[in-house]
Amino acid sequence: MQNETTDAYEGIELDPRDARALTEYMTVLAEGGDVYSVTTESGSEYRVDARAGRCTCPDARHNLDDAEACKHEKRVAFATGARPVPAHVDVAAVDPDLGAHVDGRPRVATDGGEVVAPDPDDDGDDSDDCVCGELPDGVPCFPCYAEGATFDD
Repeated sequence: MQNETTDAYEGIELDPRDARALTEYMTVLAEGGDVYSVTTESGSEYRVDARAGRCTCPDARHNLDDAEACKHEKRVAFATGARPVPAHVDVAAVDPDLGAHVDGRPRVATDGGEVVAPDPDDDGDDSDDCVCGELPDGVPCFPCYAEGATFDD
C-alpha cells in the first residue's frame, strides 16, 4: 500500500486509512474476546476480529492484502490502545469519542514514551488529571498536550 499525505495533515506522511480511522466518527463496541462491532458515520456496521486481523468490510475483502489493515481494524487498534496514535497527529482533529465505548484507552506515542489519553468520562476539568511531574523530563501528560503543551528538548 502506498503511503500518501492527506489534506488534513498536509506535509506529514500519514497513511490515508490511519487518517480516516482517527478522524471519522466511528463507534467501536466490544462483542467479546477480540471481536468488535464498528459502526461508521454512514451507519454501516462491520465486524473486526482484532486477533486475526480481519474485517467484514468491502475494502478488507477486495482491496487489501492479508498483512494490510482497513480503517475499521485501525480504529479498533487506536481505540483500545493496542496501537498508539502517532505523535505528529493534530489531537484536535482526532474524533473525541475515540475509545469511548471499549476497555482500554487510546495512547499517544511521544518521543519520551507513551502517554495515556484522559478517561472519556472525564468532566472536562483537566487540572486534576495532570501527571506531567510523573513523566520523563520534558514530556507533557495528555491533557496538557491536548491543550497545546510542547515537548521540552
